[in-house]
Amino acid sequence: MIETMAVTTETVAAPSMPVEDATAPDVVAPDNAGQEAMALETAPSETTPPEMPKPGRTPRPFTASDLDAVVDDGYRREIIEGRLIVTPSPIFEHQNVVFELGYRMRSEHPPGFKVAMAPLDWRPPTGESLQPDVMVIREEDYNPKGFMLGTPLLVVEVRSPSTAVYDETTKRARYESLGVIDYWMVDPATPSIVALHLADGHYVEVGRATGDESFQATTPFPVTVVPSELIA
Repeated sequence: MIETMAVTTETVAAPSMPVEDATAPDVVAPDNAGQEAMALETAPSETTPPEMPKPGRTPRPFTASDLDAVVDDGYRREIIEGRLIVTPSPIFEHQNVVFELGYRMRSEHPPGFKVAMAPLDWRPPTGESLQPDVMVIREEDYNPKGFMLGTPLLVVEVRSPSTAVYDETTKRARYESLGVIDYWMVDPATPSIVALHLADGHYVEVGRATGDESFQATTPFPVTVVPSELIA
C-alpha cells in the first residue's frame, strides 16, 4: 500500500456524471488546499456513501464505474466493498521498492505469466476496483488496452507504518475472499517480506524474510527475494 496522508474530503458531483442520475453515490474528491504540507504518516482516507439519503437521491455503494466519471488528479482511488479509498501519489522509497520487486519478477517469470505494477486497476466482477502495487497474472488474462479483469495469481502491497494494519486486515480479507492465491506484504522500513498462500479458502503464512535473509518463493513461479536488495 502506498504512503498516505490525511485527506480532507468534501462531497461533490463528478463533472461528467449526469445530474439526473438519482441513484448515483456521492463522489468524494480530496480537498487539495494546504494538503501538501501535511505529514505523510497517517491513515488512508476511507469514505462510504451517506447513510441517510439526500432529497431525490438513494444512496448505494460505490462501484468501479463511478471512477470513470472522476477527473484524474494524481490520487489513487480504489473501490473496496462499496467504499471509496483515496490515497495520494507515493514517495520515492515506496516506488523504488515497487520497481525493484517488479523488475525482478519480470526478469525471472517463465512463459505464461505477466507482471504488472501500479497504477493499474484490477476490476473483479464484484464491481470493485483495486490497485495492488505489484500483480502477477496469467498471460491469457493480460489486457494491454484496459483494466485487468482476471483474478491475479499474486498481489503485493508495499506498506508504510500507517497502512500496515490496513494491509494486514482489510486488504488481506478482501484478497482472500476474491481468491488471490498469493499475497505478499513488503515493509521497506524493516526491510521485510511476509508471504501468504491461500489454502482451503484462507491465507496461511508460508514464508518471511528480514534484511539480508532470502525468501524462496515457489508460487506463482520460483523466485528469490532478499528484502535488503529492494531498498538498495
